Amino acid sequence: MSYIHDMDAIQAIAEQIRHFRKQEGLTQSDVAEIAGMTRQKIVDIEKGKPGVAISAYVAVMEALDLDWTFSPRGVVPADYPQLRLLAWNRNPARRVSEKDALALYERNWDLVDEAALTSRERELIQHLVTTHGNGVLHV
Repeated sequence: MSYIHDMDAIQAIAEQIRHFRKQEGLTQSDVAEIAGMTRQKIVDIEKGKPGVAISAYVAVMEALDLDWTFSPRGVVPADYPQLRLLAWNRNPARRVSEKDALALYERNWDLVDEAALTSRERELIQHLVTTHGNGVLHV
């Protein structure tokens, strides 16, 4: 039996399942009946309780007619002009992790033309600082 262990991933899946169930106007009992499990299992899934088998999540997603959507993590330097310049020695179309992107900005901030930052790139930097820098841009 396989289990999902990443708590952030579990919570994200649980929230999506709950959202779509409610959007479809279904009760937890309705989904339990369609998925062939108990209402309590649906409650556990929607709470993101650890230890619930991934097969239970899959069964609920099938019951709600949801498919898995995967989106790659990371940042594409080519999408952000200043980051692209900082990552000059890398393929700009190849993703870098968010932590690596933040490190590039921090290590090379003296090379960043702040006046040339687009609003989108400013939002990215703020996201990176909030998510990976504990709210501090170390420059």
